[in-house]
Amino acid sequence: MILTIIFILSLCVYILYRISTRKFDYWQKKNVNYVQPTPFLGNYSGYILLKENLLDVVYNLSKLFPNDPYVGAFFGTKPTLIVKDPEFIKLVLTKDFFYFTGKECFEYTHKEVITQGIIFTYGDRWKVIRQNVTPLFSSSKMRSMFRIIEHCSGVFENLLDEESLAPEVEMKSLMSRFTMDCIGGCVFGVDINAMQEPKDNIFTTMGCLFLETTTSRGIKNVVKAIWPEIFYGLGFKVFPTDIHKFFSKLLVRIFEARDYKPSERTDFVDLLLNLKKNRHIVGDRLQKIKTGDEGADSKFELEVDDGLLVGQCLAFFSTGFETSSTISNFTLYELAKNPDVQKRAQKEVDEYIKKHNNKLDYDCVKELPFVEACIDEALRLYPLFGVISRQTGERYTFPTGLTLDKGDRVHIPVYHLQRDPEYFPEPELFKPERFYGEEKKNIRPFTYLPFGDGPRICIGMRFAKMQILAGLVTILKKYTVQLADGMPETIDIEPKAIVTQPAISLRLKFVPRNDLQKRIFA
Repeated sequence: MILTIIFILSLCVYILYRISTRKFDYWQKKNVNYVQPTPFLGNYSGYILLKENLLDVVYNLSKLFPNDPYVGAFFGTKPTLIVKDPEFIKLVLTKDFFYFTGKECFEYTHKEVITQGIIFTYGDRWKVIRQNVTPLFSSSKMRSMFRIIEHCSGVFENLLDEESLAPEVEMKSLMSRFTMDCIGGCVFGVDINAMQEPKDNIFTTMGCLFLETTTSRGIKNVVKAIWPEIFYGLGFKVFPTDIHKFFSKLLVRIFEARDYKPSERTDFVDLLLNLKKNRHIVGDRLQKIKTGDEGADSKFELEVDDGLLVGQCLAFFSTGFETSSTISNFTLYELAKNPDVQKRAQKEVDEYIKKHNNKLDYDCVKELPFVEACIDEALRLYPLFGVISRQTGERYTFPTGLTLDKGDRVHIPVYHLQRDPEYFPEPELFKPERFYGEEKKNIRPFTYLPFGDGPRICIGMRFAKMQILAGLVTILKKYTVQLADGMPETIDIEPKAIVTQPAISLRLKFVPRNDLQKRIFA
């Protein structure tokens, strides 16, 4: 009996081993230099075992074979090409975008309501949604939304007067409350009151659920990314159902409050109401990118159902508050470490608020080039998505003759590119001058990709920067930030986070600046 059990177990292990290694000669057959993989784990063991963030793993792999435009690797059991040459990245993201429209596991995005949003979806569905949502981010709409951000900044200034009295401030909580109130007003037209009523705030709870960094969420992220057929086949979901249930009910309440008619706000809710009213949305098929065909078949019609509406709602909520607060925190952390840079940023802020009589204006996005350069440099050091993933929708051949099969993975090592001394000398140093004035023109295309590039470049990039600038101006005009006692000058990245997050809590001191009235009105 014991021998039988041992035999069966051994047979099962052998079968699993053979299944997990059956593609491990993939890159050898294609004459691509690759790293010898480990059974089950491939070359991503640190990520799969939740010991390293994905960006760290890909960063280390990218340094191998430095003269090659790409490196063959195995994401668990999946063949994955790490494309690190800017010219080849250009092919993937722009020139030959048709073949790389979807992210990893794109064929499973219908399995969850959240992944039906513009961030995760793919193909003609993505193209049509993108075309119909883009008008929300026009300059006129952004200017209109800035009035809400200006109001939130006033509330934020009062909050800072209280928080700054503490010997140190926990930055994640502080900045996420500000950006959450901004996104609530700009996107949904509701007062979230996260800054004034942080305790038991349902929006805060939903935000934490969406991007939690627990071990269980980390395991789900890994299994879903590498073996989605098993993950979804067993009935698992990455995101709790409470999230989409809450936002479904929220949308209904907002729609009812507006009598299911677009208002004069022309905000995100109005956009959704128009989509709901029309019941269908129409746009160009992706095939048009490849062929340029203007025929009848070049159009694609998409039914507007609740899943589509809630998916977009969740996409803008999650990216709107979390990414902006994270970028703000990294920027302030680096300013605290570099007091000379901070003084220069404060000087620019002082000139701005003096010119505008201590009022925030939409023009801050144009009149604060050095502060914006600080944000860009923080994004270079800490890109929110340190790896851009793509999956081939059709067979594709690179100029080198390498052919990728349909379904192959591609990883673009953003973190590696942005810390490569060939493209950014002294890459570990915080030097906003790289992005200031004429220096910005020296950055080689497709080496700086914090928001991606090409047709799938982040649609909310301008909105995010608008929020961040408003928050930084509100802080820097009245305070100097310093590292809290015991705060290290280098930080690791949280292994289990989807979006780049520090592994430790960022804590800063807020030291009041003198002579605010004199600086404004002198």
